[in-house]
Amino acid sequence: MTKKDEHSAGRDDRNGEMLDNSESKERVTWSSTFEFVVSLIGYSTGMSDFWRFPYLVWRNGGGAFFVAYGLTLIVCGIPLYILEIFIGQYSGKGVFEIWNFFPLFKGIGISIALLNLGFVTYISTMRYWLLEYLRQSFVYELPWSSCGHTWNTHSCRLSQALLSSNSNESLWNSTAITTAYPNNTADISAEEEFWQYTILSLSSGINDIGYVRWWLVLWAILLKVITVVCLLKSVQSLGKLMIFTAFLPPFIGMAMLIQALTQNGATDGLLFLITPDFSKLADSKVWIEAGFMAFYSLGPAWGGVMMMGSHLNFHASCLRNVLISVIGDVFISIFSSACLFAVVGVMASEIGVPVEDVVKSGISIGLVGYSRALTYLPAPYIWAVVFFFAVTIVGLDSQVVCTETVVSFMEGYSARLGRHGHLLLVVLVSIIALLLNLPFCTQAGPYMFQLVDWYLPTWSVVVIALLEVIAIMWCYGGDRVDSGLKDMTGRKMPHVFRLAAAYISPVLFLLLLLTSFVKYRPPTYGSYVYPEYTDVIGWLISFSIVIPIPLHIVWQLIKLPGTFKQKWRKLTQPSGDWGPSDSAYRLQYLERSQTERSFTEIAYYNFTGRERYPTQKHRETVALY
Repeated sequence: MTKKDEHSAGRDDRNGEMLDNSESKERVTWSSTFEFVVSLIGYSTGMSDFWRFPYLVWRNGGGAFFVAYGLTLIVCGIPLYILEIFIGQYSGKGVFEIWNFFPLFKGIGISIALLNLGFVTYISTMRYWLLEYLRQSFVYELPWSSCGHTWNTHSCRLSQALLSSNSNESLWNSTAITTAYPNNTADISAEEEFWQYTILSLSSGINDIGYVRWWLVLWAILLKVITVVCLLKSVQSLGKLMIFTAFLPPFIGMAMLIQALTQNGATDGLLFLITPDFSKLADSKVWIEAGFMAFYSLGPAWGGVMMMGSHLNFHASCLRNVLISVIGDVFISIFSSACLFAVVGVMASEIGVPVEDVVKSGISIGLVGYSRALTYLPAPYIWAVVFFFAVTIVGLDSQVVCTETVVSFMEGYSARLGRHGHLLLVVLVSIIALLLNLPFCTQAGPYMFQLVDWYLPTWSVVVIALLEVIAIMWCYGGDRVDSGLKDMTGRKMPHVFRLAAAYISPVLFLLLLLTSFVKYRPPTYGSYVYPEYTDVIGWLISFSIVIPIPLHIVWQLIKLPGTFKQKWRKLTQPSGDWGPSDSAYRLQYLERSQTERSFTEIAYYNFTGRERYPTQKHRETVALY
């Protein structure tokens, strides 16, 4: 048999004999299912950070946001979450090789790698800010708890925050960290001034680079070294790290919540959190931000879930793991919001303003609120050290997973490097991310951070999600998904999630994409307006993530021999090396893969979960039931 025959089919179509194309290298798997689930929760929590979800609740009508978020999570987030874990667990392949089930879309693997590399590059900046808080917490009197320091202005007031009249109301503010420049007539909380003038140390604009903040560079090097150490043994060391990092912050949050509940106004903050303003649900912006939060909180379409699933044991219950990890992630999001809003309620009571007017927009609701909460605790300097250490390592979870996702792509792209150089690739990716991150360590870094955050993890993620769900449910087929799930766990995909994945999610992804384009506004940073050229840079960042997908399609059509029809057929059928990672099930997969199904037959199965009028060829294959 020629090499071409092995690659093109992986079987002899004349007699149906199985040809074993399974990978020769041993798969690295999780030490336990518990470690996998905890890692999923840690990854999801790290992606959404400790401030993004509470901020969106505060910004979008309190409890009303829970309604929008819950619905989008069920019909968009969870179905794709299940599909990504399934496709990774079933095949055991990395984020590039995994697309051999539909080679036409292998460019998605490149886009995922670029997305994760870009994310690791800029989001690390937030960790540096947290480490600055940590560094300055080793004093008896916390520096943000009082005025009179060299960075304070005459507007500094204890227990007060600038009202939100200047808050940025543009669409993408959900991903921004904006805090308006304070004027000389408004009162500003000591916590806010510390954040503004010490942690950020802003220049006058993105054109004014200012000086390099060497403390941030030091933190950058330290975090990259930690990332390399955490990935020495791939997921085996990753799981043990996340067992520690996932459980520490909730314990600290519980202490903060108990202390806040002893203060006046805490219940007002909690009531704001759970009381829905249903009029907000008529605003499309609320649903758009809820949709993006579903991607942030669970992490589908980023590749990390797919990568972690590829290291699962073949017979692990992926549906159970999904259920537990989703419940854990939602609980942590709601719990962190409760802790924060209890504190915000206390601050509102102290200064006599409504809860919604206590803090300004963006990340300040997290850092200003939490830094204030620390002052309520006994020995606050000890709690501050523990808290900022905890939230730093929680965010480190997502960076480690994103780095491993890029490495997984590189391993799949070059089998030679992947077999011998995992550590080398980890070091290489970390060095590249470090060098790209250096501009964010300047005084103009916060402006750059918001600009990238405005464009990178938004439209490109939705495009990837849309193509993923189409490729898996309509090109590969929901029937093959169910067959694979039955091989692994003995159960099919729940009917409600199959319907959502096949019919509801693609429509909502498309609507989300179109509506976000219509509602688009260029970014601002409080009262600062970005120069016009930054808008061009922003769009280039967005399109650079998704452009590899069509380019790779064109490249494959040019590269492959044969007629266009032959090329198209080869690119739209699973390649010879695709199949279950457990070789005991390859014969069943290969027999099923011979079945030709029409588009209407796939649509019927996706809708009903049953085959439609099986032909003689269908009856000759292995039954799904």
